[in-house]
Amino acid sequence: MVKVTNKEELVRLNVLLQEFGVSSRRKADELIESGAVQVNGKIIRVLGTKIERQSSISVNGKVLKNIPAKVTYILNKPFMTITSRKDDKERATIFDLPEIKKLPLNVQSVGRLDYRSEGLLVLTNDGDLALALSHPKYSVEKTYAVLTSSAFTVEDSEKLKKGIELDDGPAKAISVKIGGKEKLGNSVGQWIELVVTEGRNRLVRRMMEALGLSVVRLVRVAIGDLRLPGKLEPGKMRIVSDIEAKYLNDIKKSMINEEFKKKKTPNALSKDVTEKRKIKRKLTLNDTDYAREAERREKRASLVASLRKKETEKIKEEKRSAWHSNENEKKDNKDKKSYFTKEKKEEVSKNKESKRSSVYREDKVKSEDKLESKSKKRNSKKDFEKKPKTSSGKNQSSKKRYDK
Repeated sequence: MVKVTNKEELVRLNVLLQEFGVSSRRKADELIESGAVQVNGKIIRVLGTKIERQSSISVNGKVLKNIPAKVTYILNKPFMTITSRKDDKERATIFDLPEIKKLPLNVQSVGRLDYRSEGLLVLTNDGDLALALSHPKYSVEKTYAVLTSSAFTVEDSEKLKKGIELDDGPAKAISVKIGGKEKLGNSVGQWIELVVTEGRNRLVRRMMEALGLSVVRLVRVAIGDLRLPGKLEPGKMRIVSDIEAKYLNDIKKSMINEEFKKKKTPNALSKDVTEKRKIKRKLTLNDTDYAREAERREKRASLVASLRKKETEKIKEEKRSAWHSNENEKKDNKDKKSYFTKEKKEEVSKNKESKRSSVYREDKVKSEDKLESKSKKRNSKKDFEKKPKTSSGKNQSSKKRYDK
């Protein structure tokens, strides 16, 4: 280890390598362990070594001269790309994008998005900023827009908020918002907005799998208050604005501040969980192990989906039976409260029928009387017409008196 005189100027070697743009801190540790790093002509292999900023550092025989200016970019990660620089499966990486290739500085991605995920990605050569945004103990919120293949219920939302047990420890969402639906061929998908403070591998997808849901689309829309610009197309990037740079610097200063380090954040994880994850991260899996793990996850997801389906059917059946029982109770109560009982209704109907029959009889009698009176008048008229046509009785009698 290199001897130093001023303890105030000591900086970790991997931090300096990151600031020079050589690699990330994790890759820098690998370079140190391999013996590729020299400080003032001496090979350093001990991790955590602290040196002076003015020390001469060389990597693979190449001397690092000036620390480049710190820059930060926003990238809209396209679909089916990885965030690593190299891939054993020869898949496309974000560092193959033309705009990133043109950069004169060596930047790294802050956090990761898996091969099929898309959205906001921060690229920077500022190691402190990368640590502040990505480390779970600083609880910087990451917001995701998730499209599931089937309906997402309020019960699912509550389960995510309470926490779900995964292989590498518990995971929970800070907030969950249920959005609109989208047509997916023969089925209908559901959009949700999910906020978490961790950046574990495939965290959101595994949380959905634990609920028996499959993810159709996953987009990261925000990191803290830094949001994905709506006009930024997939595969395009831009430098952060002044307001965004100020916000990111405030996060970094909060991390560096000693009071912030001592203060335990509400969403910080316990040491047991972080140690468990470190052990899990160190394990390396070959192709057969990956195949077994994928098969196991698929079986578990199908089992959870079937149980979830049975549970929803049971709840629907209970609601249906409860509705029918309530309707029957309402009907019975209505019959009890009604003034007209069955006997009363029969009596009323009989009275109505008798009343109708009496009215009918009266109308019949009246009509018969009218017909009779009409016939009498007709007969009297006929009798009158049968009498001989003579002069009035007065004239006839006077004529008789005259004859005498």
